[in-house]
Amino acid sequence: MTAPRTTTTAESVCVDPDDLRCPGCGEQAECAPPILGQASDGHPVALFSHPDRSPLCRDRAGRIVEPVEVTR
Repeated sequence: MTAPRTTTTAESVCVDPDDLRCPGCGEQAECAPPILGQASDGHPVALFSHPDRSPLCRDRAGRIVEPVEVTR
C-alpha cells in the first residue's frame, strides 16, 4: 500500500487597503495609480498613490516605493 499524496498550497494573505501608508510621509495610500508622473521619468508605472492621486514619496535613491502596512 502506498502512502497518500499530500500537497501544500501557499496561504494567501489579504491586506485591508485602509492599512496601507506611504513609507515616506505616512499618508494613506490608495490602490490606484497616480494621475501624474507615470513613466514619463523612465520609472515603471506605480500601482499606488496618495489620496489626491499624486505618486507616493520616493526613497532616497529616487525609486518608486510600495506602501507599507500599518496595524491598528
